[in-house]
Amino acid sequence: MVRHAYLKTAGYRRLFDQAGVGPHSIKRTEDIQCLPFVEKELIRDHLEDYSAPGPGRAYVTTGGSTGIPFGFYRDKVAFSRELASKAHQYYRIGWKEGDRQMVFRGLPLTAGRHMQMYPSLCELRCSSYHLVPEVMEVYRKRAFDYCPEWVKCYPSAGYIFARFLKEARRPFPRVKGVLCASENLYGFQKELMAEVFQARIFSHYGHYELAALAGFCEHADTYHVVPQYGYVELLGRDGKVVTEPGQMGEIVATSFLMRATPFIRYRTQDVATLKGYGCSCCGRPHQIWEKVDGRLQEFAVTGTGRLISMTAINMHDDIFDHVRQFQFHQREQGRIVFRYIPTDSCTDSVVRNIKTRLAVKFGDDVHLEMQAVNNIPLTLRRKHRFLIQELKLGFGDN
Repeated sequence: MVRHAYLKTAGYRRLFDQAGVGPHSIKRTEDIQCLPFVEKELIRDHLEDYSAPGPGRAYVTTGGSTGIPFGFYRDKVAFSRELASKAHQYYRIGWKEGDRQMVFRGLPLTAGRHMQMYPSLCELRCSSYHLVPEVMEVYRKRAFDYCPEWVKCYPSAGYIFARFLKEARRPFPRVKGVLCASENLYGFQKELMAEVFQARIFSHYGHYELAALAGFCEHADTYHVVPQYGYVELLGRDGKVVTEPGQMGEIVATSFLMRATPFIRYRTQDVATLKGYGCSCCGRPHQIWEKVDGRLQEFAVTGTGRLISMTAINMHDDIFDHVRQFQFHQREQGRIVFRYIPTDSCTDSVVRNIKTRLAVKFGDDVHLEMQAVNNIPLTLRRKHRFLIQELKLGFGDN
């Protein structure tokens, strides 16, 4: 991939030449660390320079989950390998091609009743644009006819549907598991979905750039990095490779799939915590992550400059039972707005209790403002962001 990028793109050739490195520099795996990084802005602003000519390439864009809208080129071979890699990853947890899936993701649907069947993928797709009680009840009834073996969802969409089922006390067909992706999976979401669906909740990390893929082990809730998909480094805030279990690092990835727009030592702005190398449960010698801490834009910044991952804002009780939806918003360091859609049972004392509990999580150097709203908009890809972060962050920030 390094040789391909050097020979076929003007951008990588210029970048490597300026650093005094190139394909000749890579003699051992560790030598990749001599190559310079690339970031979203660099490729976005100089896309043609960092892309290679070739048949069948198409321009695709991400939803800008990190706050940076981003487009690049991808070919059909890369996308086919992406599907194959996910199938390989799911297969180890018991999924197989042909299994019936009920899907709640940000997919455009043209059929009536906000549902559409895709026989080639064995998917009954349900619009996450219309997660209101009367439509979710239609989804639930259709599930008894369809009998899905798996629920596939954005965590936020699966959580909203599971909460509807619990509050309405409505049954749902038994499934083998719930497959979550494309958003951070928070503890409170995982716990509720496991309770409602009476099944294990699986999660995988990936992104549209197809540079890194990691998914749950079949035996433990840890992320196994798929080695044939890309070369993945975790870099600490000092810029060095994370080697100690429990340390957090930014995911820096080199794609083995993307040749139209190569991604080499690509700073994803996503953060994970290292578990180690080699899984004692399944025996695979992969890089193991204890958890994916989220995008940098999912970190709050306290008054003293601490970075707090939104995965840490995890409650194990009924604290959020009286709000329909919530979202944090930060415009300035040390100040956070908690926006919430109240239920009929959301009293002033409930709001004070939420504020008190959140203040303990954030610490004394955060001023928390509570704000009731009627609506919390989703992203263009119908994802729910738990934090709207307007501060520009880098992983080395302190």
